[in-house]
Amino acid sequence: MQIQVNLLPGAKKKHKGSKGSSRNIGAAFSGLSDSIKDPWMLGSAGAVILSVVAVGVLFTTQQASAGELGVRLDKAVRDSTRYATVLEARRKVSVERDSVRRQVQIIRTIDDNRYIWAHLLDEISSALPSYTWLTSVEQTSKPVLPPGAEPAAPVDPRDKPKALANEPAGTPAAKAAAAKARAEAAADTVIVHQPVAFKIVGQTVDMQALTSFMKDLEASAFVKNVMLIKSEIVVVDGKDVTEFQLDAEYEVPPQALLRTEPLVVPVR
Repeated sequence: MQIQVNLLPGAKKKHKGSKGSSRNIGAAFSGLSDSIKDPWMLGSAGAVILSVVAVGVLFTTQQASAGELGVRLDKAVRDSTRYATVLEARRKVSVERDSVRRQVQIIRTIDDNRYIWAHLLDEISSALPSYTWLTSVEQTSKPVLPPGAEPAAPVDPRDKPKALANEPAGTPAAKAAAAKARAEAAADTVIVHQPVAFKIVGQTVDMQALTSFMKDLEASAFVKNVMLIKSEIVVVDGKDVTEFQLDAEYEVPPQALLRTEPLVVPVR
């Protein structure tokens, strides 16, 4: 007969407790396995898993898109800077071209208008018949001024668009409006051949001579629209003569009738 002595008090109770814990864990796993067999629980778990996967995929896609957009944005900024420089250079070239074109037209205007009265007086003198003399030749139209000599008309504030009436000066809309106004002001407005009207006052002793004078003036390549404004009898040195007034305009002749010769200045 063998007798067992327990030298560790409470060891048996502890053994029973661990055995009870093992039983509780097994019961929990058993309950969990039973709950997993529930279709609603399986559906919920699957939905959660799919949501997590979808969020991960969307996050990865958005990160890739953001990186691609960042690269495209940097490229667009570089292109914008380069194109802005090109456009500014093109604008400067266009302004210089318009300036040169305007200067050429100004030179052409001066060159075409400086011999107007030389041609007119020559034609009037050539057409003047016998027994007829002139007392005055006067320009009746506005004098031909050098291009740019006339002051620019002031801009009426009421002509400003209502949309820009209260627009600050530094806004893009105001800058665009100012650029448009400058472009319109710089537009080519040079008139190469300005109209010249004049009147001729003279006297004659023969009405047929006056008729011949008018026909010869009208036939000239430099004179047009010859009209008899008035004709009356006056006494000059005790004799009756006919005093007349003719109105006419300068006509730009064909280029074939104009002859130009170089000016040669002798140099000593």
